[in-house]
Amino acid sequence: MPSVLLPYAASSAPEVRRHVETDLTAVAVPPEVVDDALLVVAELVSNAVLHGAPMRGGRLRVSWWVAAGAVHLEVCDGGTGPGPAGERPGARERHPDGAPELPPRTDEGGRGLGIVDLLTTRWGTTAPSPAGAVGVFAEIPLPGAARQALSRGGSGSRRVAWSARASLLA
Repeated sequence: MPSVLLPYAASSAPEVRRHVETDLTAVAVPPEVVDDALLVVAELVSNAVLHGAPMRGGRLRVSWWVAAGAVHLEVCDGGTGPGPAGERPGARERHPDGAPELPPRTDEGGRGLGIVDLLTTRWGTTAPSPAGAVGVFAEIPLPGAARQALSRGGSGSRRVAWSARASLLA
């Protein structure tokens, strides 16, 4: 699984967005899915920095790949995650139309996981690793045509490979 260690800082969100965009575009992920992935990964990184704790060395780890008809994202930090490990379908209270209940527009925050919930088919937390890292994962489905093209062996059917750029961020 491709992975990069980034500084445990809000400035890591735009940095990882650039790399995710480059890699997902290179494997022919549709632009609308790339846009959703960029928003979700930025929200997960922001939440990790706001509510988590740094891993050893003051870092957080971000991973992404394309497999099984979806873009998979994971952000790991040294915190405890938003509740016990497991999937979070419908993590927020929902309106009758199915949209998550978001805080009032006058609130300064609190929309991150609502946005993640809207853009993904599933998301949740991983159990702590032996090193104490906890991950928040999310999956964004590929549209039918892209899913079929990628399953026939198109350039996006492989997992996204992380390049030498990662060494610049570690």
